[in-house]
Amino acid sequence: MEDLVLQLSERESLYQLYLYAFNRQDSPARKAFFMDRVEHGKVFRIKDGDQVVSGLYRLPFELRIGDQLFQMGGIGDVMTYPEYGGHGYATTLLKTALADMNADGYELSFLAPFSQRYYRRLGYEQAVSAFTYEIDAQKFRPAKVEAQRKVERTPLANSVDEVAEYYRQTVATQDGKINRQPWWWHYLTLKNKWNVAKVYDSTQMTGYAIYEIQGTNIVVSEMNYQDWDTYQTLLNFIAAHSSMVERFIFKDYSNFYQGHYSLEPGEMNVHVEPYMMGRIVNFKRFIAKYPFENEFGTMFIKIEDDVLQSNNGVWKVSKAGIEQEFQEDHWQIRGKINDLSAFFFGQLSLKQAVQLHRIQVQAINDEQLAQFDSAVKKNILGFNDYF
Repeated sequence: MEDLVLQLSERESLYQLYLYAFNRQDSPARKAFFMDRVEHGKVFRIKDGDQVVSGLYRLPFELRIGDQLFQMGGIGDVMTYPEYGGHGYATTLLKTALADMNADGYELSFLAPFSQRYYRRLGYEQAVSAFTYEIDAQKFRPAKVEAQRKVERTPLANSVDEVAEYYRQTVATQDGKINRQPWWWHYLTLKNKWNVAKVYDSTQMTGYAIYEIQGTNIVVSEMNYQDWDTYQTLLNFIAAHSSMVERFIFKDYSNFYQGHYSLEPGEMNVHVEPYMMGRIVNFKRFIAKYPFENEFGTMFIKIEDDVLQSNNGVWKVSKAGIEQEFQEDHWQIRGKINDLSAFFFGQLSLKQAVQLHRIQVQAINDEQLAQFDSAVKKNILGFNDYF
């Protein structure tokens, strides 16, 4: 495994691969955020002589589910020169990265796929969706705020510490959010030319919106707020740009429709698309930490994982913990790691999974099935961090 890890002297060769593979133009700013990402991640690569011809990185994150923080590896920049395609290099590197995450104590991994079918073979499944809400600037009419709060507008880079602290206290404590570390906030300011509008009451910051003016559009990539007045203050701030742009675009990753940006939601165009795929890296560690919602007795789950063999077999699962069951035919729920990941991420109910033949059940009645299903949190993943 170690012979596939990028060395310091190979970073420039990796950068040249990145520029070519993603058709990017070199610039000091681009190189700065790329190298910052490499510095904080772990990069795996394949070489031909002195040239890096295939590579990917793994970034270290923490993802909150309930009262638990799970170690999550974010995979990105899966790339190969076209003349080296067809040799399975990307698959080799992905399997290496997954084995490395498993050895390093990670429970989860996520990535933005170029092909869901391809990554599904490696145990990943659709986990986070992106909602885009678009409305003509002249039609955007948010609700009026009785007591307009103070708004301060700055480049995000100038306010990153204050915004990061607000996020840490109020957002990172929510289900399905990434616990952003200082290095990641710094990286976001290197990569993006974002502005931030911060809202204050008489004593403290109560919310913010991160946005960017792109041509004739304002794109709001993140909004976090504590109350209705803060939310409407932010929307009124965005609406005040109506003479500058033609369209307002709101990005949302909460995995369910939110049509309350405008008093006339029918005037918005809403687009939904897959965003992130995820998988359980180590089933035993994941279940040992998972905050089940209620008691369900004991459930015997059989895992099929073609990539990480340590997940395979039958596991005796209860709210109190998990242990291996050595009778291979003694199972009640059986499925591939990607389908079981979708279930435990709250993207798929057990009933749906059984109906779609993605999960099999035996020796279990409807009441037991419903009880176990209700113990798993639903639709909780909602992070917008792109890696």
